[in-house]
Amino acid sequence: MNSFHRKSRASRRDVLKLAGAAAALTALPLVGVRAQAAPKRIRLAHPAPTAHGWQIWAEQFKKSIEAKTGGKIEVQLFPNAQMGNERDTAQAVRIGSLEMGAIGVGLMNWVPEMSVTDAPFLWKSRAQAHRAIEGAFGDELRKRSLEKGFKLVGWTDLGFRCVTNNKRPINSAKDMVGLKMRVPNSKSYIALMQQLGSSTVAVDLSELYLALSQGVADGQETPAAVAKSNKYYEVQKYVSKTDHVLTIAYTVVNPKAFDDLSADEQKAFLAAAKEADTYLRNYTEKDEQEVYAFLKEKGMEVNLNVDVESFRVATAPVIEKFPELFLPELVKIARATSA
Repeated sequence: MNSFHRKSRASRRDVLKLAGAAAALTALPLVGVRAQAAPKRIRLAHPAPTAHGWQIWAEQFKKSIEAKTGGKIEVQLFPNAQMGNERDTAQAVRIGSLEMGAIGVGLMNWVPEMSVTDAPFLWKSRAQAHRAIEGAFGDELRKRSLEKGFKLVGWTDLGFRCVTNNKRPINSAKDMVGLKMRVPNSKSYIALMQQLGSSTVAVDLSELYLALSQGVADGQETPAAVAKSNKYYEVQKYVSKTDHVLTIAYTVVNPKAFDDLSADEQKAFLAAAKEADTYLRNYTEKDEQEVYAFLKEKGMEVNLNVDVESFRVATAPVIEKFPELFLPELVKIARATSA
């Protein structure tokens, strides 16, 4: 082979080597950028519509944590039972197929002690409930939840519960006798309604509007804000401000998903959850002052002057009759919290 061919072949090899090196150098920064830009994904699901308190909490949490981490954590929201009902959501979080969930009574399938937050007239005031949650009472429930596979990070104040129905106005506890009431799939709410003389039908929140529209139940009891957000005014005639339970639901995260975050990310996570708690509490308190007027405008017959004491007296035996639902030691801690 002559020298020209040798030089030509060498030249081609050199060109190929240089091209390969240049390509490699060009690719390296892109790989680095890709690695840095990929945020950690957290999926947060709940079964309620987008006007519900769970979504309000979730949107505030998303906004806060994404800002605190500079976008290193990205929260994806799945409302409207896209990931299933409460029980489905809780199970998914527990096994790790979903990072986060906002749930209520669904958590009690695994942590029955959480029923204590649904004890009738447990609190003297909303402020007492919040202090208890931030103190020994909340610490005990966080511990029990973690033992069952849930890291409890948020307490969603959904407001004091009311009673709606299509049969008659509710002025006192005796008016509840004989009503067929929808309740969550919860032993505590079943016991509460039966103590008032009502029969019960357990229906998941995501299916409640349809159940009421079809007459599966005469009425239901949820926070007034839920009657608004879920449009129960379209399928119910009467609403009464009974305030028998302050509805405190929960936001939980899979423990491993939380542990996989860095120390700084965990700090940001908990701070964002606390901010979302405070945001929703303030929102709920303001909304409660306005929601009954809204329901009246929508055609419901509103009763703000219920004999609440008759409900307190009628439901008092429930706590003592069902100590397995309302653990005496937890009730004691709750009521010992300063009002």
